[in-house]
Amino acid sequence: MDYPLEDLEQFVRLLHEVERVRRVARRPDEKQMTSTADHSFELAMVCWYIASTHKLDVEYAKVLKYALAHDLVEAYAGDTPNHDQEARKTKAGREAEALRRLEEEFGEFPDLLETIHEYELRETPEAKLVYAADKLIDPLTAGMETTQSIWKDFDMSWESFIGYKSDKVAQSEPVLSYWKQLVGKLEAKKEFFFGK
Repeated sequence: MDYPLEDLEQFVRLLHEVERVRRVARRPDEKQMTSTADHSFELAMVCWYIASTHKLDVEYAKVLKYALAHDLVEAYAGDTPNHDQEARKTKAGREAEALRRLEEEFGEFPDLLETIHEYELRETPEAKLVYAADKLIDPLTAGMETTQSIWKDFDMSWESFIGYKSDKVAQSEPVLSYWKQLVGKLEAKKEFFFGK
């Protein structure tokens, strides 16, 4: 049976949109912001690393699928940076609408849609790992900066940073362990990263 080329082209266009979404995140000491696609790839690899090195009892395929699909809604909803209080107020609605659009446009790919829904429930150890690591990865990268600070660039306070992330990384014990170490590292250089 032949499957329509147009369906595959539409899916690749979706991937291109994900590649175009710029996040408020960058590689250490670079100026250019990364994309949602960059982030999803990095998250998948970090989750695989954590699952493997910690010998976690998780299904690797689920971990990778959750990591790759977790932000696909951003193709239509855009990224919502932590420091943008107005955008955070509309995030849930924009992302729900984006998910409805994905469901309409990609009904032939139920595995993708089920993966997104399962991830959003955060009931499995795989989803909890990916969710926690998702909240760790940008601060981890920003904490590797040596010449500039993205947090200073966006006038983020230490208190706001800690308050927004801490409870979210607690969803996964291995990720929480890394988080605690990162917080200690950042606190030791708080003036460089966050200013006064």
